[in-house]
Amino acid sequence: MSSRKVLSLVIMLALSVLSFAPSALAAAPKKPAATPSTADFVGIVDRGEILNNHPNLNKVRQQLSDIARKKENEAKAAADKETDTAKKAQVVQQKRMELAQEEQKLMAPIYRDCEQAVREVAVKKKLTLVLDKFVVLIGGVDITQDVIQQLSKKK
Repeated sequence: MSSRKVLSLVIMLALSVLSFAPSALAAAPKKPAATPSTADFVGIVDRGEILNNHPNLNKVRQQLSDIARKKENEAKAAADKETDTAKKAQVVQQKRMELAQEEQKLMAPIYRDCEQAVREVAVKKKLTLVLDKFVVLIGGVDITQDVIQQLSKKK
């Protein structure tokens, strides 16, 4: 079959489908208009406020401060032994990376707790979506304080 015949056949098939579409749509049962329910609510949270109110955050911050001082002293001591500027910079960069890894390790449980508290409050309030309040202009139920209370229960 030539490509022209195939194209003609496809066009005729499309036209026949379109001619039946209006009657098929008219015969289809109509769905009732969607009504908002509690399952459709959107929650919003201030993640920074939640994080700052985590019961263990001050302890972790103190640990990170101590580790930062230790890494800084180690970097100075190692850099003082080096004469090559490039190697000094490499030592300092290595200590910064070690500090970042320690911070990630210590903060991971804090972030996990915050996320879990958001999930628990969302389930309790039957929210289907929770967004950061900084991306929402209008609407949503602010659950920040509920999440902070949930975190304080886990002390």
